[in-house]
Amino acid sequence: MQDYTFSKAYKRNHNKKLIIIVDDDKNIRFILKTLFAKSNYQVETTGNLAGLHRIINNFSPDLIITDVKLPDGNIFNEIPDIKKQYPNLPIIIISAFSTLSTAVKAVRHGAFEFISKPFDINKLLQVTENAFDELSINKKKLKNNETKDFNKNLIGKSEPMLNIFHSISKLIGHNLTVLLTGESGTGKDLIAKTVHDLSNQNKNFFKINLSMVNSKTIQKKISNLLFENSTIYLDNINEISLNFQAHLLNLLRNTFSKIENENIKNIRFITSSSENLMKLIEKGKFREDLFYYLNIIPLYIPPLRERKEDIKDLVDSFLNLNKINNLPIKSIHNYAYKELENYSWPGNIKELETFINRLVILSPGKLINEKFVKSELDKVKEQLNNDFSNFTEIFDLELEKFFKNADISRYSDCLYNFLLRKLEYSLIRKTLSVVNGNQIKASRLLGLNRNTLRKKINELDIEIIKKVKS
Repeated sequence: MQDYTFSKAYKRNHNKKLIIIVDDDKNIRFILKTLFAKSNYQVETTGNLAGLHRIINNFSPDLIITDVKLPDGNIFNEIPDIKKQYPNLPIIIISAFSTLSTAVKAVRHGAFEFISKPFDINKLLQVTENAFDELSINKKKLKNNETKDFNKNLIGKSEPMLNIFHSISKLIGHNLTVLLTGESGTGKDLIAKTVHDLSNQNKNFFKINLSMVNSKTIQKKISNLLFENSTIYLDNINEISLNFQAHLLNLLRNTFSKIENENIKNIRFITSSSENLMKLIEKGKFREDLFYYLNIIPLYIPPLRERKEDIKDLVDSFLNLNKINNLPIKSIHNYAYKELENYSWPGNIKELETFINRLVILSPGKLINEKFVKSELDKVKEQLNNDFSNFTEIFDLELEKFFKNADISRYSDCLYNFLLRKLEYSLIRKTLSVVNGNQIKASRLLGLNRNTLRKKINELDIEIIKKVKS
């Protein structure tokens, strides 16, 4: 049964902004849909989170208006995933639980505005218009190349990168704590430095790799940096133990208290993680109280496979650096870019840069052609395939043993599905073991949608075993 309004024949009207209304009260959905439709918005409604995700997965919304508590969950748990897909999508929270705590939580989770029930219709319309006005202003800035003051190495014209630029532009003049998330190699360090560079107040930039220091070392380092008008960048925060997290939390509490009491100014903290910290919290691997200290301004850095429009510009920038890096000066044929765009780049920008340097060194002549790029990419793919070079042979031997020893009459009409199920069980279980139970990493490695992976884990009754970090 459908819990949302659009049908299979539904077509997105790109001349109108699409607003999604999420509320389990049918009357509220009807009133709001009528209201916004009269204001020339396209409106879709749903009563639960499942319907919200189905709409989002089918169409690109311009704004979401949602209650907090819904029949199948809390919107606060879903906002990180929504913001990951649409970083600058305005989300207006409406709730009867109009406490200060709820309002603060809404803002911290990235909501544009919090409105308590019963709400003023005119106020809701005004807040909606304000959200669209802010988006419009920032898009105009981006189109007018007002990102020119960004770090010259921060490259991109894709929608995901324009969203990043938009978010960074809003940080100018503030020293709010920033949390960067994204896969390894996506450029989190560069983003951190760019945020710092755009802060006119902060003179010094200090990076501390948390995976390489202990709690005593970081305490000493931060204490020494407090009076330096600094940006303190804490890298790899997802890799520290719960015990280290407790030390870090106490340190940050004392630091923020010291900043306030001693009138210390111009100190900004930036942290980075290659994993979704909300997911780690759910698994008991990250402290929720520490997360709220860090997640004031969240910035998700998309992987290269989600911003393939930027590959050409990135490649050109790498080639332009040849002289500085004492590499031969070469160019790449236009047709060769397509080969680069068709590859997934699991190592993201770092892998692309390394590959381009390889092309520059190994290619004959000054022009790198399509054929040479394809042949080198084939070598990369072959290297990956070599890990499975003996797999078919081993599998054949195991099948031979099975047919020799098993009573195959027991599997009449179901042998194919039985064996595939066994193989699928082993593959998923082993992959989860390799990534220490991290379903995000496992789904990415397997090439499966996260929801599909969760479904298979339940169907196959796979126990997730995690190694405990000391």
